[in-house]
Amino acid sequence: MNFAGMERVSLVDYPGKVALTLFTSSCNFDCSYCHNPELKEMVEEKVGQSEVFEYLDKRAALIDAVVITGGEPTLRADDLIPFVESLKAQFPAVLVKLDTNGWNSDILREFLDIIDYVAVDLKSLDYEQFSTVNLKQIQKSIELVKTFSTHEIRITMFPPYVPEKDFEELARMCSGASLVSVQQYRPVAGFCESPPYSDSVLGQFADLISGYVQNVSVRK
Repeated sequence: MNFAGMERVSLVDYPGKVALTLFTSSCNFDCSYCHNPELKEMVEEKVGQSEVFEYLDKRAALIDAVVITGGEPTLRADDLIPFVESLKAQFPAVLVKLDTNGWNSDILREFLDIIDYVAVDLKSLDYEQFSTVNLKQIQKSIELVKTFSTHEIRITMFPPYVPEKDFEELARMCSGASLVSVQQYRPVAGFCESPPYSDSVLGQFADLISGYVQNVSVRK
């Protein structure tokens, strides 16, 4: 398995851990605010498994975890599952986190036996704006990850996708989750320039969610 990129040290991608972050390319969503738009399409993937494992060998005392993000990693399940199995066999102390858009709960279920942490995005109540996936498919994934020991639901506060009229329903969908992260959307000049919500609105939404879940994090 090859990857489109590798961030050798990350202090933010796996809560409380020093992580190596791997990026897959290709995504089946077309989100206006995408943080990694260069990975929406399949690109040349030059980072091979041997390079990843050699780095982990050298930095065993530093790296606690590997985070796999994208793009959408689960589109590469046929290659990625054997990669994770090999990683866990060779580096049993290293934790593995998977970031996913939640498009397919059946594929996601295959990963849950081999990873330690899963983060799934809840992007909107209207997925047809940016994908061929419907909300029921996402709900299946969200309910699935709630059964997993270490999980996170992430909501990026992009006003066209997360209007205030939907706040209550989105909060209810998160009910029972261990952690929900409310993430500020950041405009990008010439790419996605919709004005973001104020910090006050983010705080109000986080307070609403806190009535349904164990922990809420606000990331600005």
